[in-house]
Amino acid sequence: MHEHIDVPQKRVIVVDYDVATSELIAELLRSEGLAPLRLPMALLSVKYIEQSQANLLILDLGLGDPSSALDLLNELRRHAPTRVLPVIVNSTDDRMLARIAEPLRDLGCLMLAKPFNLDEFSALIGACLRTWPGQIQEFAC
Repeated sequence: MHEHIDVPQKRVIVVDYDVATSELIAELLRSEGLAPLRLPMALLSVKYIEQSQANLLILDLGLGDPSSALDLLNELRRHAPTRVLPVIVNSTDDRMLARIAEPLRDLGCLMLAKPFNLDEFSALIGACLRTWPGQIQEFAC
C-alpha cells in the first residue's frame, strides 16, 4: 500500500494591470498545477511576498514610470527571505523594458514583452520553478 504524500502547490504571485490578462495567466498557472495569487500592484509588498511563501513573482510594469516596481524589486533582493525569488517582469511597453533591461538583469529578473506566446511563457515559468533558488540562464523570448 502506498501512502499519499501531499506536496504543496507552488505559489505564483501575479500582478497585472489588465484584469483579463491576469485571469488568463492565473488560468494557465492552474492548468500547470500551480496556485496563482492575483494581487493589485497597490497591495504588493515584500512583506506580503514573504508571508505568501511564493515560489515566483510575475510582475506587469504597466505603462509609464517603472520606478515603484524597481524600488520594490531592489527591496526584494535586499531582504534575505526573498533574495532569490525568481521574478518575471512583463510589459506592453517594449521601449520601457529595453530602457530598464540592465537594472532588471542586475536584479536577476527575466523580461517578457507582451503580447507573448503562451507556450514560451509556460516554458519560462517552468524553468524558473525548476532552477531557483540560484541563477537561471538567459531565456531568449
